[in-house]
Amino acid sequence: MPPIPKISKKMILESSIELIRKDGIENLNVRNIANKLSCSTQPIMYHYKNMDMLKEELYTMVDKYHSEFLMKENNINPLLSIGLQYIKFANEEKNMFKFLFQSNKFSNFNFKDLIDNNESNLQSIFDIVQKETNVSGNQIKEKFTILFITAHGIASLLANNSMTYKEKECIKILEKVFYMK
Repeated sequence: MPPIPKISKKMILESSIELIRKDGIENLNVRNIANKLSCSTQPIMYHYKNMDMLKEELYTMVDKYHSEFLMKENNINPLLSIGLQYIKFANEEKNMFKFLFQSNKFSNFNFKDLIDNNESNLQSIFDIVQKETNVSGNQIKEKFTILFITAHGIASLLANNSMTYKEKECIKILEKVFYMK
């Protein structure tokens, strides 16, 4: 019977997330993961045939974490709350934000494909917003698109250290965009 691996997939994923969080996706490689786990590269390559496979699994985990972060309660309109949380995520988790949204993951998508993608977590967000507001499905998608582009612009500036986060300013901008007709 072969020996039980001492380095699990979970350990690899957790160490990889720590590496991304601290040092950025550009420093995620088998050797750095192995150093973090104090092991050779062999256990990592045993679980993942290549870095693309590992990054796909990592992306799913980080995306789930991001979605949970977005759904934290605020005392404002649910769609505005999600926009604000998106911005906060970029400010608090700069490297995770870059990994999710600035790593060419959506290079073959257009914006409509992204919004209508059944594999994304967006439909659950749309459902919650529709339940809590008097806005129809298509209107939610239109408002979401405009709000997302605005929130993403602010978030990108924050994640790339080009500006300082000021929550009241962000809320004011999001409200102006949201309530425009």
